[in-house]
Order: sequence, then structure tokens, then C-alpha cells
Amino acid sequence: NLVPGLMRKLMFEGKNPSLNSKLIPLMEWLFQEPNPIGLNTALAQLGVVRPVFRLPYVPLPLEKRIEFVNLVKEIGRENFVGDKDVQVLDDDDFILVGRY
Repeated sequence: NLVPGLMRKLMFEGKNPSLNSKLIPLMEWLFQEPNPIGLNTALAQLGVVRPVFRLPYVPLPLEKRIEFVNLVKEIGRENFVGDKDVQVLDDDDFILVGRY
């Protein structure tokens, strides 16, 4: 879960249309490609995991990675997992593995 505190609030503190609306762009971003591509790209950009993908999965395109950084800024970095600054990773930052 990328935003555990906000999801807990959304699930257990009653209806919150404002928070729900705030998180919809993130949910749409996460699931624009098959899972786990969005999540793994996001976690790598947050510095939570190493940017390693096992083929055939590959990171989201650069424009989508930039979009994620903007979403983090809109929602607030403090609401996301990890403690490093969010960053746009270049294509060369990712390691693509064909086999273990």
C-alpha cells in the first residue's frame, strides 16, 4: 500500500468524498497497466525498493513516471511509504532481468 494512513482513514473513518476524490488519480495511475508494473515503478521512485524488473514486466514510460512525482506532490509526500524524496527515474536507472 503506497498511502497506508490515507487508506486506513478512507476505510475506517466513515465516508470521506474529498479524500476519495483526492486518491482516485493515484488509483487510476497505479492500474493503467497490469499489476505490479505501476506499484513497482512507484516504489522504486519513492526509494523503497531497488528499480529491478523481471521481464516481461518493464517500468512505466518516462511521462508516466513524471506524472507519479506530480501526484505525490499533490497528495503529500508525508502520506506515502518510505522516507526518501520521490524522484523521476530515468530509463537507465532501471535494471531489467531476463532470468533469476
